[in-house]
Amino acid sequence: MSDSSTFSIMLPVDIYSGSVFQSSTAAEADYAAYGSGTTYALGDRVISAATHKIYESAANSNVNNDPTDINNRTGSTIWWNEVSATNRWRMFDGESTSQTTVPAPITVVLRPGFINALYAGNLIGDQAVITMKDAPGGTVVYSNTVQIENSYPPDWYEYFFAPFSQQPDLLLNDLPPYYNCELTFTLLSAYGDVSCGMFQVGDLRPIGTALSGASAEPKTYSYIKIDEFGNNTIVRRKSAKDMNVDVVVDLNYANTALDILTSILDVPTLCSATATLEYSGLRVFGLVSAKHSYDLPTSGKTSLSIKGLI
Repeated sequence: MSDSSTFSIMLPVDIYSGSVFQSSTAAEADYAAYGSGTTYALGDRVISAATHKIYESAANSNVNNDPTDINNRTGSTIWWNEVSATNRWRMFDGESTSQTTVPAPITVVLRPGFINALYAGNLIGDQAVITMKDAPGGTVVYSNTVQIENSYPPDWYEYFFAPFSQQPDLLLNDLPPYYNCELTFTLLSAYGDVSCGMFQVGDLRPIGTALSGASAEPKTYSYIKIDEFGNNTIVRRKSAKDMNVDVVVDLNYANTALDILTSILDVPTLCSATATLEYSGLRVFGLVSAKHSYDLPTSGKTSLSIKGLI
């Protein structure tokens, strides 16, 4: 299958599990850590280093009610509401619109085991540096510096005078597979803060050859509120992107493709219809549903629908 037209799915590594996460220059200090014995008022916020979450007190006189205990966030008496991941962990929280934002640069170190691909989305920055070692503290086996600028100036005037255009995401599918690797990701910017809204590493697996006619469908959860005088107010909510694509799958690979698709049902993951940068709009982070038809003696067609996550 041609790499440029291959539909692929990431089998992701759980960065929350075990010792995958090693370090980040983004501090986990959004609010003070929850303390038993401390009395919290309505609206007070705390963090938990165990869950990497921010919690907001849902009542006054809130004492000795651990926010990480689900019983204190449900039931007849709700003491806490979960707000979001902490700033350090937003880039790993499975939501494509939340971002880890810090003054440039940010550097993250992972020990993910076997991987062959990296995806970073909802980016703000102008350069990414990726380094892989064959083992923790070992030999560098991969190094790549990527300019994440999205314009392709056709002449010298645009080259010198056109404004910076942010490349929204980055997909690297050429990482060498080492079972005990150490990966370092650095996002830089010459000016201001850097942000990363979705970061995922894993095994990028081919499904088949994407057919022409794939569609990307931006969507919004905003809505129009009309008051009693007929005035319109747009209530802003998050947005996402869906994708639909048909893929030709060789008959001798159909069972493998179905196994891959089954393994990521209900698992948020990256889906890429092509590795070509000009078609990066056909990369979606979301949930996959699929239907495979055994149409021909030597191949079949898999129709995929990817519901983008906010």
